[in-house]
Amino acid sequence: MRGGLLSLLLKIVALWFAATLLAWPAAVLTVPATPGEPDRQLGWAVLWLLLTPATALATAWWYRPDRLGLRPLPLLGRAAGVLAAPALTVVAWDAAGMPWWSVPGLAGGNVVVAVLACILAWAALDRLPPAYLAVAGVVALAGAAGLGAATGAESAVAVVTGSTTTTGSRVWIGVALAIVQLVALAVVGLAGWRLFDQWRTGTLSHATDRRQGHWPPKPGQIWYADVPFAESDDSKDRPVLVLRTAGRQAEVLKITSQDKSKYPQHYLFLPYAKWHRVLDRDSWLELRPQRLDYPRFRNLRGLARFGTVRAVKGREDAAKAAA
Repeated sequence: MRGGLLSLLLKIVALWFAATLLAWPAAVLTVPATPGEPDRQLGWAVLWLLLTPATALATAWWYRPDRLGLRPLPLLGRAAGVLAAPALTVVAWDAAGMPWWSVPGLAGGNVVVAVLACILAWAALDRLPPAYLAVAGVVALAGAAGLGAATGAESAVAVVTGSTTTTGSRVWIGVALAIVQLVALAVVGLAGWRLFDQWRTGTLSHATDRRQGHWPPKPGQIWYADVPFAESDDSKDRPVLVLRTAGRQAEVLKITSQDKSKYPQHYLFLPYAKWHRVLDRDSWLELRPQRLDYPRFRNLRGLARFGTVRAVKGREDAAKAAA
């Protein structure tokens, strides 16, 4: 019990430190320059700007989904979001005429709210299917609007445009609620895009599937799928690597646990030591693609190791050139 409490306390302190660091460049640039020392102030801002991207990347990596991981582009997108949120919070706080440094901390402590809102949004995006994700976003929007009306806090529009007219706790609450509303809007937008993607690919029936809310299958993912045999009408549930997607089908490569080390030209070895997150034993990737309808996909296991799909496509290009 005591160890768990200490761990939680350390996480809170680390989150506060990261939020402050992420917001510091905007705070330095917001403060009026000291007469005769504008270059020094700009120098401090540049120094912190060199540190904040690394902090944003570390935060996005630390809170990545355990099972699915993150590709470089989504990771950079999340890092950009968590980098922008505290900076915009400081700008809004300053536009409201409030001192950016106060007893609760940088920008009245709202930078922590901004980072925490990003982390909660990531958790929802990684765990909820799109239908529930859209509901969660709408509920957050409505709850923030209702709480703002009940407390007399500044509206999100007033905070974002800098047209606030009150001070003190109403501004603090208004900025916090504006952060929640903006993040909720982003979540609703992403949920809408996922629903559209499912409608486009004929997998909208999985919009409320809490077990695997990542439809349709995407290139680079490892799924268990019902794969038909070429020589009979039977099929077998087995892992596959999604290579490409088109329409309502996916082009996959089958994965087998049977030893195929004698056929390196037709199979790629997947050692368990490197693939233990998604496979149960040493396996071989068959380099002959096969098309599967989306209803044959059963269970998402995770992501292929970085560079696998690129290596497979490189072999395809080399084979075509040789032919």
